[in-house]
This record gives sequence, C-alpha cells and structure tokens, in this order.
Amino acid sequence: KKINVKIEKLNAKLIKKDETRKKKILENLTDFKPLGNYKFCQIDETTSAAKIQELINEAKKTYKFTVFQFDDIAFNMHYVQIELIQQSLSIIINVELIENWQIHSPVIQELFIVVFHRSKSIKVWAKPDRFEYNYEIYELYNTNGILNCHIVYVQDSFKTWCNKTFNDNKNCGQILDFEDIDGPLCTCSYRPLKNFNDTWDLKQAIAYTFEERLDPENFHLYKCLAITKLATVINEEWNYEKLQDYIQKK
Repeated sequence: KKINVKIEKLNAKLIKKDETRKKKILENLTDFKPLGNYKFCQIDETTSAAKIQELINEAKKTYKFTVFQFDDIAFNMHYVQIELIQQSLSIIINVELIENWQIHSPVIQELFIVVFHRSKSIKVWAKPDRFEYNYEIYELYNTNGILNCHIVYVQDSFKTWCNKTFNDNKNCGQILDFEDIDGPLCTCSYRPLKNFNDTWDLKQAIAYTFEERLDPENFHLYKCLAITKLATVINEEWNYEKLQDYIQKK
C-alpha cells in the first residue's frame, strides 16, 4: 500500500510538472497569423439577399475552399465556416445554421450548392462525418454536397508531413530505419503523438508547427485559415529549414 501511495504521489507530481511545462510553452507562443490577406463575412437571419448573392458570385469564381463546422454550446448555435481561397484575398464566411433555414432563405441554399459542387476542391480537417446535422442541411451535404466534392483531409496529410519533417532524434527509442511512425517508445518532445492511431488536434498542430497560439476567445474565427495554412506548407513541401526561417522572420 505504501508503495502504491508513493507511485500515485510520483505520478501526480509528474502530471503537475508536465502541465506547468505546457503552460509555460503556451505563454511563449505568438498569436496565430494567417499566411495571406482575408476578410470576414457573417450570414444569419438578418443578412440581406443582395449580400449573400455577392458571396455566391465570388464562390462561382472560386475553385478551392476550406470548410469547418463548429458549435457555440453556450448559445446552442451551429455554424459552418467557409473560406473562399482566392489569389489576393481569402473570404471567410460564417454561416449560422438554424432550423428551417432552407424555407426562410433559399438564397443560402444556393450558396451551399455553389460551394459544394462536385467541381470544387474542399479542404477539411477531419473526416466528413463532422458535417452531419439534425437540420435540413444534412440532405444537402449528402446529395449535392461535400461527399461529391474533391475532398482533401488535411489532418491525415499533416501527420505524414509532420513525421517526415520532424524526424525522431538519434537517441529516440521509436526510431526505425524503414518507417517513421508515431509509437509509445518515442521520447521526442516535439512529436507529441505516441500511438500509431493518434491524431492531431488543429490547435495542437498550429502550436507545434508555427509556435503560434489559436486563442480560445477567437479560435472559431481562424479555423479555416489555420487549416489552409497547414495545407499550404504541406502542398509546397516546406522542409524544417524553411519552417524555422518563417518562424524567425515573423
């Protein structure tokens, strides 16, 4: 029993030490910074049809999008955030989802049909089951929507890129000559995933890659921009040196 108590106290001390270390690391992170210029637009019950039509016209000219669903639990509100990725400026659209939204605003349905057309390329962080709702929008996602688009799962791609870019150090117990994977023997602090099936959280990925913090107060505003930023370094095949150069010049 005494041994068990000592082990429990030791574990508690280690957990507290790790939490303190993580807190210090978070305090040293800089605020999240998107790679390009952007502007925000909000769509809710008060938004005019003319304004939404402007966004539809912009969406028609856009091929690449990033999409993220999020919930405001405090107010029981549900949103879909859409980034229209354009060369000079990204347009971030926060669409508030309400019951009977198709009946009250057909023009919003038109926007979704344009965005989720099969000719479009859609970046998402996780698998598309995150886009299942108890709203009329559910049918749009399944019949005319995201399942028919060219989908890029950034979370999966990021894990592969990260393991390639942040190699295990030579003294790591997980290092293998033939494959660079996450495992329980890994002792590298810069590789937090310790299981083959572990997945990256978006805030975690931004913190470890760019040494930037997605503030809880405005996290929802930057979700799409964060996904797009990670997708960019993957697509452009940034190596460790280029990444460090970017961090130093911020």
